[in-house]
Amino acid sequence: MGTETFGMKYMKRPFYHFVLLGLFLGLNKSAFAQTKQESTWKSIFNGKDLSNWDTYMRQPEGTNQKPFGLNNDPLKVFTVSDGAIHVSGQLWGGVSTKDEYENYHLRFKVKWGEKKWYPVPNDTIKRDAGLLYHATGPFNFAYDCWLRSSELQIQEGEIGDFFGVGAGSAEFPLQKKNVRGKSLDQYNPDAPLQRNADAVGGGRVYRSGDFELPHGQWNTCELITRGADAVYIVNGYVVNRLFNTYRQGIHQQTTRGKIQFQSEGAEVFYKNMELRPINFNRKNAPHLVADQSALKNINADKPELLKITNSGDDVELIAVELIGNANDQFVINLPSFPFKITKGKSFTLPVSVKPGTTANTIVKFRLETVLGPVPDFEVSLESK
Repeated sequence: MGTETFGMKYMKRPFYHFVLLGLFLGLNKSAFAQTKQESTWKSIFNGKDLSNWDTYMRQPEGTNQKPFGLNNDPLKVFTVSDGAIHVSGQLWGGVSTKDEYENYHLRFKVKWGEKKWYPVPNDTIKRDAGLLYHATGPFNFAYDCWLRSSELQIQEGEIGDFFGVGAGSAEFPLQKKNVRGKSLDQYNPDAPLQRNADAVGGGRVYRSGDFELPHGQWNTCELITRGADAVYIVNGYVVNRLFNTYRQGIHQQTTRGKIQFQSEGAEVFYKNMELRPINFNRKNAPHLVADQSALKNINADKPELLKITNSGDDVELIAVELIGNANDQFVINLPSFPFKITKGKSFTLPVSVKPGTTANTIVKFRLETVLGPVPDFEVSLESK
């Protein structure tokens, strides 16, 4: 039975991983079939201009001027450069699709520029932006410049948090987290399901961990929407999950709308925005089995190997999830998602930890499909 081992993916890994990569490259490539996607990806940005998008901006910060409004951008806050939407951040506003979408898998790349704007920035202010989805009018609903929506937060060190922007509250498995001296909500799959506050700019739910790349590198972000549910993915890791988004005022679930990217006082770039419809058709639940239920003695010097075999029908994996208070201390050499693993084939994932990780730190490892986690699959990972 063939086995594929995935080499290092991120530049921030220690040098020894590049030595190990050479050992892995010679393994049998037939272990998995590279993605034949369940449904066709469609680009929502042509990389050339904003012909299929609308822009909306409020007045300059600290002034009483009239808002610049719809498709009026004299300061060139939104431009296209090198195949990316370049957002200067000078004014608060958004660039949104003209079309509405529902039941989709969206992916895009984002990286930070250098500029910060009003109020006068300092080194302690995080660069901020966001992805708004299920977005509906009016254009000036929130903070005089954003559509009514839910937000996948894009902020330095905090990509994947949830904010409400008027689309309604949602249910999350929540635990309390101390953030800068305040007790706030954090997503934890093992916690009780609770409904968050329904408030514009409120109801924040922190992601499970920080899986971002260093400043200046492109992060891959993904959003899965299935009816009124959603999943947030950052660089191949599930970081947030919510259910039953509901607008009490109209007694309806929130299931569709436009997609909007924010300008919020910081320079940011977005590119490779594409989506595909969710395919809900599946013969049987996926069935994957690990060669061990617990992977122990994981250290920063040499990865431990986790072998996973597909004992069921062909299945497409789109991400992994690490569950635990120190989940972002573990480093898994991920493949390029999504990919399809054929029946009877295996693949191997090298697992290590970041230097300085506390001994006996334990997290749980799961696999994710576009329809949710692989059932009955869980591996315990423990640092040495």
